[in-house]
Amino acid sequence: VIAAIGLLGGIVWLMGILSVPVAILIWTLIIVFCLRGVVNGLEKHRVNRAVGTTVAYLLMALVLLVVGFLLFSPMFGLNAQFNNLLISMPHYVDAITAWGNDLYSRYAQFFEDNTVRNLILEAQKAAAAWAAGIASGAGSGVMAFGTTLANGLMALGFGLVIAFWVLMELPAIGRETRRLIGPRHAEDAEFFHATFTRVMGGYIKGTLLQCAIIGVGCGVLFGFIGVPNAAVLGLITGVMNIIPIIGPWIGGALAAIVAIFVGPMTAAIALIGTIVIQQLVYTFISPKIMANSVDIHPALTLLALMVGSALGGAMSGLLGSLVGMLASIPLVAVAKSVFVYYFEKKTGRHLVAEDGVFFKG
Repeated sequence: VIAAIGLLGGIVWLMGILSVPVAILIWTLIIVFCLRGVVNGLEKHRVNRAVGTTVAYLLMALVLLVVGFLLFSPMFGLNAQFNNLLISMPHYVDAITAWGNDLYSRYAQFFEDNTVRNLILEAQKAAAAWAAGIASGAGSGVMAFGTTLANGLMALGFGLVIAFWVLMELPAIGRETRRLIGPRHAEDAEFFHATFTRVMGGYIKGTLLQCAIIGVGCGVLFGFIGVPNAAVLGLITGVMNIIPIIGPWIGGALAAIVAIFVGPMTAAIALIGTIVIQQLVYTFISPKIMANSVDIHPALTLLALMVGSALGGAMSGLLGSLVGMLASIPLVAVAKSVFVYYFEKKTGRHLVAEDGVFFKG
């Protein structure tokens, strides 16, 4: 156990040093998995892979431009809604402060109790210390954010270049890899390739589709019940779904905070509606999307998210924590498939069954 902990600490330390190359590798994998289907399809129609890769990149850029234009065009008004949401923040703070003052005036006798007063004073001291710490670290925080942003853009740029080369040479890379491995381990190598491709491709496509469904559903719900800036809040809720399980709850909580100024019932409907939409997607739509790609138990999902967040945070702060959470789910799915493969191969027993829990299938 001590050796395993030491090895894990060494890996985290090494990954912290190699955070930028790791980010480049992640971007490369994402781009390759998103575009390889297009390039392979064009190659089947006798289009040179270099030309096909160029066409795929142009299509990707066109899709991103069209989506950006539609989202921030006057047709949807998301740009104005973002501005309204930011402008309304001071109003929300003032309203909460007024609510607190009104609550104090109503129950002044209770708040004047020595025990309660001491608790409030301690909370105020803790809040003041927290604010002072935030203020003192603001300068270094801005520098750190700038450095993180620059590293992220650099990783994306290198990822685009490397992914272009990989997409052009993908069949040749596969043939060369098989020659390196040799016939003895060809079956295992084919299994790893098929599993990794299935999990990563399914996870990326399934997550994007889930985000779109939840974002549109929540946006329609917020607009129907009269929540201000409904489209932007729906977009935020959909994007937060990239973080499995807890992401939509964060988006729903933000919508509830905004909706509380319309009315308590509106806030409750916004929060409950977000949870219902999330559960409907996860129960009826998500299994069909990811049935053969990412199929892991919710308990393993939560454990993977916590471990991935801790390891990523140790490597590269908040951004690393987010990346660790995103990468944890497909990695656990791959690890589970590898374990099942070798367990059944070595023991001759079937582990996966319809009545299974962690190995249901």
